[in-house]
Amino acid sequence: MKKIVHKISTFLDRYEIISFGKNNRILIFLILCMISGMIIGSVSLGTINMELMHKLDFLFLNDFKERVRSSGLDIFISSFSSVVIFALVIEMCALSFWGSLVIPLINFFRGLGLGIASGYLYLIYGLKGIAFYILILLPGIFISSIGLILFSSESIKFSLKFAKIILPKGNSESLWEELKKHMHSSGYAILILLISSVIDMGFMAMFSRFFEF
Repeated sequence: MKKIVHKISTFLDRYEIISFGKNNRILIFLILCMISGMIIGSVSLGTINMELMHKLDFLFLNDFKERVRSSGLDIFISSFSSVVIFALVIEMCALSFWGSLVIPLINFFRGLGLGIASGYLYLIYGLKGIAFYILILLPGIFISSIGLILFSSESIKFSLKFAKIILPKGNSESLWEELKKHMHSSGYAILILLISSVIDMGFMAMFSRFFEF
């Protein structure tokens, strides 16, 4: 048993997994928030009001029939708009006292919507729905999720610094330099979201002709 524990410890140290976990706790927490949302969303499909989900199509793009019929430009615009809405809400939270508490919930909510969408595809269309999800939706979802999680991580860090100023015993240092760094990171995140929308459009153009809903 000791040898097994020693080997695991050696493996973790060699690839600096423990060090990475300690230095990126917020990032790992946000990943877990989104994954847990996806799991809960996919297994609780029967308790979800699907009419409400269709009304939230602008966030989760779950009207698959409409997406298959849409032009490439329409797909790009709808894909980019849906993720930018989340980014804007996260940015507003970053500039608030409660941002560090609300931003993880936003990531969980997005994961919940994505999980419901994947569960809906499987429940209604079976293997055809899963193939549609993997071939067309998953690449863009994966890239956009990376962008939102990285953006959320930086936003939480800035929100915590913002909160320290407001608290009674907080410091009075200027956040101008930190704000510039945050906006620089935000630009990279928006670029990732833009790339995810291009990928979404490309995979839809390549594979949508194989699917009819």
